[in-house]
Amino acid sequence: MLPIPDHVRDHAGLILADTIAAIVAGHREAEVRAMTARHATGGVPLLGAAASAPPPMAAFLTGLAGTAAELDEGNYAGGGHPAIHAIAPALAEAATRDCSGEALLTACIAGYEAGSRVGHAMRLRAAAHPHGTWGVIGAAAAVASLRGLDAAATQRAMEVAASLGLATSATASLRGGSVRNVYAGAAAQNGLLAVDLAEAGITGEPDGIPVVFGQVIGEGWDQAAYEAGAGRWFILESFLKLHSCCRETQGALEAIELLLAGAPVAPEAVDAIEVETFHSASLLSERAPAAPIAGRFSIPFTVATRIVSGGTWIEAFSPAAIADPATRALAAKVAVRHDPALTARQPAERVCRLTLRLRDGTVRRQEIIGTPGDPDRPHPEAALRDKFRRCVEPGFGGRWTELWDMARRPDRLPSASALLAACRP
Repeated sequence: MLPIPDHVRDHAGLILADTIAAIVAGHREAEVRAMTARHATGGVPLLGAAASAPPPMAAFLTGLAGTAAELDEGNYAGGGHPAIHAIAPALAEAATRDCSGEALLTACIAGYEAGSRVGHAMRLRAAAHPHGTWGVIGAAAAVASLRGLDAAATQRAMEVAASLGLATSATASLRGGSVRNVYAGAAAQNGLLAVDLAEAGITGEPDGIPVVFGQVIGEGWDQAAYEAGAGRWFILESFLKLHSCCRETQGALEAIELLLAGAPVAPEAVDAIEVETFHSASLLSERAPAAPIAGRFSIPFTVATRIVSGGTWIEAFSPAAIADPATRALAAKVAVRHDPALTARQPAERVCRLTLRLRDGTVRRQEIIGTPGDPDRPHPEAALRDKFRRCVEPGFGGRWTELWDMARRPDRLPSASALLAACRP
C-alpha cells in the first residue's frame, strides 16, 4: 500500500470512531447479547461487551454487532460497507498483540482499501447482498497488515480469503431475515482465518480474486478498474448515517423531514404518500415489515415511523415499534415506485421524489438529490460526535467523551490496547 497521507488518516479516524459507535450500539441488541453469552469462552476482550472470546469468534461477534443496528458506514464506489469488514477483524487481531494505535488505524485503512478495490471492480450478482462477499478480502488485508506481512504474503492470504466468502441473499433483510446481520461477522472471521491458513501453508486459487468475484459470486470483473483503484483512497468516498436504517431509505426520509419542518403533519391527516426513486431504492417497498430488520429496509415503514414516533433511531425499529398499529396503518398508505429516468441519472445523482397528499386536499412535494452524509454532503463532525454519544452513553455514561477522543485520534495512542480496554463496559 502507498504511504497514507495525513488527511486520509484523519478521515479514517472518523470512520473508526463511527464504526466503534455502531459496534457498541449493536451489542445492546438481544440477538447479539445471546450470541456473545454463548461464545464468551475466554480469549481476547470484545469491544463494547464485558466478555472475551477466541480471536476468530471475537471478529465474528464484532462484525455482527457492528451491523445489527444498521448504523455502520458504506461506500457507493465499493458497492457496500467496507469499514465493518475491515475494522472488526482488525480489532480482534489488535487485541492479541502489543500494537500501537497508529498500526491499528493503518490496518483498518489497508483492509478498507483492499475490500473496496474488489467491490469496485466486480459486478455483484443481482440476487446477492454485498455484505460477506468481497469484504472477506478487506478482512484478510487488515489482519495481514497488523501481522506485518509483506505484499506477496498478503496477496497469498487474500487469494485464500477469496474462496471463503458467503452466498448471500439480497432479499433476506427485506423479508425479515436477520441472518443478513451475520454476513459481515462471518467475513471478518473468515478473513482472519484466511491469514492463519496462508501462514500455515494453505494456498488459494492462483489469481483467484477475479475468478471468484468475476465469475462465481459476481458476474463481471473489470481488471482496469481494479488496477486503477490502487491509491484511489476509497475511504475518502465513504458515506455515514444518522438513521438506524438502510441507506436507500434515507432519500425519502430527508424529503419527509423537510416537509415536516415546513409544517408538521399529524398521521391521521395523511391520505397517501408516493415515493418515486431509482431501482435499488424502489425495492425497499414493503408496507408491512415482518421483523425489525425488514422495517429498517422499508421506505414505507421508515417514513411512517418518522411521522408517528418522531424519529428513526434504534428504538424506532424495536419489535414493539414494528408492531405499532398506528405506524403500520400509515405505512400502508405509502407507495414506492421505480422511475427508470431516475435510475438513468445514477451514479452521478441519486434522486428521490416524495409526494405527500393530505385529507384536506393539500399536496406537498419534495425532491432530494443525494443524501446527507454522502461524500459530497458530509455530516458536520459535531453531528457524528453526537451520534457516537447516543450509541455509547447508555453503556458508558460520561466516559463517552474520552472514548470519542481515543477512537477519533487513534494515531495518538501508544498502544491500541488502551482503546480496547476503555471500550469495555
